[in-house]
Amino acid sequence: MRAGLLVGVLLWSVLPAAQPTAAQTGPEARPADRGEAYRLFLRGRYLESEDDVDGAIRAYREASELDRATGEILAELSSLYARHNRGEEAVAAASEALAREPDNSTAHRILGLIYASRANARAGTAEDIRLAIDHLEQARVGPLPDFQVELTLGRLYLRDRAAEKAIDLLEALQKEAPGFSETGLLLARAYELDGRMADAVETMERVVAAGPPSSRALRSLAELYGRGGRWGDAVEAYERAVDRNPRSARTRRELANALLQDGQAERARDVLDELVTMRPMDAAGLYLLSEVELELGNFEAAETVARRLVEVEPEGVRGTFALAEVFSRRRQHRQVIEVLEPLLAAAEARDLRRRQVAGLLRRVGHAYEQLQDYDAASRVYQQGVALRPTGLEFAARLAQAHLSAGRVADARRVLDGLRGHHGGNLTVAHLEARVLGDGGDVDAGVDMLRDALRERVEEPAAYLVLAAFYSQYERFPDAVALLESADRRFPDDPAILFQLGAVLERSDRPLDAELAFRRVLERDPEHAATLNYLGYMLADRGDRLEESVDLLERAIELDPHNGAYLDSLGWAYFKLDRLERAESLLQRAREQMAWNSVIQDHFGDLMLRLGRYADAIAAWERALAGDGDDIERSTIERKIGDARRRLAR
Repeated sequence: MRAGLLVGVLLWSVLPAAQPTAAQTGPEARPADRGEAYRLFLRGRYLESEDDVDGAIRAYREASELDRATGEILAELSSLYARHNRGEEAVAAASEALAREPDNSTAHRILGLIYASRANARAGTAEDIRLAIDHLEQARVGPLPDFQVELTLGRLYLRDRAAEKAIDLLEALQKEAPGFSETGLLLARAYELDGRMADAVETMERVVAAGPPSSRALRSLAELYGRGGRWGDAVEAYERAVDRNPRSARTRRELANALLQDGQAERARDVLDELVTMRPMDAAGLYLLSEVELELGNFEAAETVARRLVEVEPEGVRGTFALAEVFSRRRQHRQVIEVLEPLLAAAEARDLRRRQVAGLLRRVGHAYEQLQDYDAASRVYQQGVALRPTGLEFAARLAQAHLSAGRVADARRVLDGLRGHHGGNLTVAHLEARVLGDGGDVDAGVDMLRDALRERVEEPAAYLVLAAFYSQYERFPDAVALLESADRRFPDDPAILFQLGAVLERSDRPLDAELAFRRVLERDPEHAATLNYLGYMLADRGDRLEESVDLLERAIELDPHNGAYLDSLGWAYFKLDRLERAESLLQRAREQMAWNSVIQDHFGDLMLRLGRYADAIAAWERALAGDGDDIERSTIERKIGDARRRLAR
């Protein structure tokens, strides 16, 4: 039988058989016909009880022909069809009943439940929901509620996002049967849909307290706690749900996620270890376990789990994504590309969803950007633009890649296409200002971002964007004044204070910069970027080197594969003359960030100190071929000449 036309046995097991009354024979039928119609009606009921469905159908049909004034016999025929999962025939019979008797509640009930069943099926449509609601609303007759109709209608209101209707219906239903947990579950969802989170939580807490609560009720309460940020309470509810249903993999995964959100990553790992031991092929559990291992900084364990997931789901994508995430967190951008590009190339053949393809493009493009291969990044982002022609993300990334490569005209063309859809967006304004600035008109870029700031005076991001623009074009006093103003307006935003410290350092105001950075660490002792910046600043000055090492080791503990942090700590050890430790760190940093001129320069200085002149020359030559940021080319050329003379001796 065709999908979408069957009505579930459970749904129809509660459909009552009609009880014949005098009204069912209709006032317009002749007495003899009414008597015969009634006899045939009873015969139909008897034949169905004897499993002679075809005979029952014939009896009902004959009865309906004898008494055409009523729709109730046809409604009963429709009910018979429904009880035997003959959906199309049930719809036809109920529709015929309504043609005779438009307000026949039985026919409306059957049609409403059939359309509701279709709406719940995979191929259900918005039209099915509309029809189901329309018929069920007309089936609500009599002083006592029909619980199946009421609950089904309540669910449909929720599907249709008609929160107020759902609340009115379910509150009334709860008064009729206060101990019925299903009503409470639906009512909590309705409150949540209406934005009444406190009422939703209170309702679910009452359902659970009425007990013994089902695993479903406990999970629903836990989800509400989680949406409100009450992760400790969510953990407790999920733990109770696991006790109620220990074999539920889904509940264990939800518990692990709540533990992770509550800062209990090690307990989350224990829950997931137990789950994948119990169910070794649970792909969703393995994926979450890989995330938890990454959160704990266990990169090798995360990679092992991700590779196991690839084996469990050889045709899936989660394992590949998990593996790429491990490489990305290690800053192994080449490996990210090697893992994801084959999947991207096979996206059409693998029938990947648009969301999955977008995720692949995002990760691959980012990896190319980190390698400063802006041509490759642009090609990837162009595919993203083709996938989402009016979207902002990939177009903005493409414009940024063009700007990073110095292709101002290409970036301008991309932004011209964005303006119609995202003209008021801050990201677009920033990119357009960059186009103006890189094109030589910095003042026009400033004016554009000032206009954007005037429209967003309560958004810290608007201040950060303008300050970054000032800093990029070395208008440091303007950047400092703006950030100091923003710090007064948003005293709890560490991003503003961090950027202020960075601008002050670039303005040759190291003491003021240090003060700003220390204020950040007072607010957030684990602000890794600040730990690194302050630690490197001290190391580069040769000032308080032991403190510098302490700050930088804390930064690396938070982000152990960050090449910039590795370089900073290696440079601090170099200044302390701990050359073996410095070499290990600087080697890792220069391999990861081969394009970074400063890191290559640092490695060259180390090689010179170790007397390895050829390696020093090679490192400095890489520095000259790199991005050129924050180096003096003449100084490096002089160092190369000196090393060559030493090598010749």
